[in-house]
Amino acid sequence: MIETNYKDIFEIEKKVLDDIDSDLYPFLEFWRSEKSEIIVHTSGSTGKPKEISISKKQMINSADATINHFKLKNQSTILSCLPLKYIGGKMMIVRGIKLKAKIILVKPKVNPFRNIEKKIDLLALTSLQLHNLTKESKNFRNIKLTLIGGGSLSEEIISKINKLPNEFYQTYGMTETVSHIAVRNLKKLSDNPNYKCLKGNTIRTNLKNQLIINSEYLNIESLTTNDSSKVSGNKEFTIVGRLDNIINSGGLKIPSLDIENQIKKTLKNDLFFIDKINCNKLGEKMIVIALEVVDLDRLKLSIKKIKDKKYRPKEIYLCSNFIYNQNQKVDKIKTKYSSIQQNNVHNIN
Repeated sequence: MIETNYKDIFEIEKKVLDDIDSDLYPFLEFWRSEKSEIIVHTSGSTGKPKEISISKKQMINSADATINHFKLKNQSTILSCLPLKYIGGKMMIVRGIKLKAKIILVKPKVNPFRNIEKKIDLLALTSLQLHNLTKESKNFRNIKLTLIGGGSLSEEIISKINKLPNEFYQTYGMTETVSHIAVRNLKKLSDNPNYKCLKGNTIRTNLKNQLIINSEYLNIESLTTNDSSKVSGNKEFTIVGRLDNIINSGGLKIPSLDIENQIKKTLKNDLFFIDKINCNKLGEKMIVIALEVVDLDRLKLSIKKIKDKKYRPKEIYLCSNFIYNQNQKVDKIKTKYSSIQQNNVHNIN
């Protein structure tokens, strides 16, 4: 952990910053340079990961929108524990600079801290970090406002949040929108479950019910997302589901088709497919739906050959048969629910 401020953070040695996050020093170098734009990798929430260019002006305007919406004051204290590789981590640093804030830097781990003694005005977390931190309510005793991104939240987590005195807001956004463009109060979901746009943003949907975003301060016009949505006017919306094949597990965006292809290379058959189920800890858990005739040991071995454990499915659900639609394609939704009902589940250790 490093305690610094919006000025001194630029004077910290690279090797010290690298102990926190190897992407931190390069971002600070960019910020004090004459460069006006930076290349950021999208996380894949609206399609395959890609590189996009984001300007300092967009980042500043985005930070100002958050600061104004939550009425954050200059010389606040913020805690940064999101990876700087992605836009969420970058924007926490920008908000700290704009606020002339005291900045606490913590390694971006799934369990980033315990029982912070300092008074924190602003914290941002992924859903997985939130899951771990809510195991002990005292972790939030000195934190005023927490912003949560990176996936859906279980009823269990929301129930825990409602027992805490702090403010908790879930955010909606992506790399292309330079962090969030809308938020919802997690303590008032029973009154209104909608996301509300920050000032300067409007939304609508197309015939496929895809959410379309316009932002004055970000200079975004008609950005079409892969989120199926219901809108209320042009400022409020709810997310119904995703139209792509991304699994959002603990803030990690996993392209399920890529995982399928990796397993097929070693398993040498297609008696399975990748899907997801709701999970209290991760938001969404990646699973395998497979025909019961599959060689279970070989399937497990193929899964374990995926080098990064975070990209391995967690469970295998065996089913007696796949259900097909009129186009002779597997109806994955019906097959998944049928498999769950059969309850032939195998953990992947």
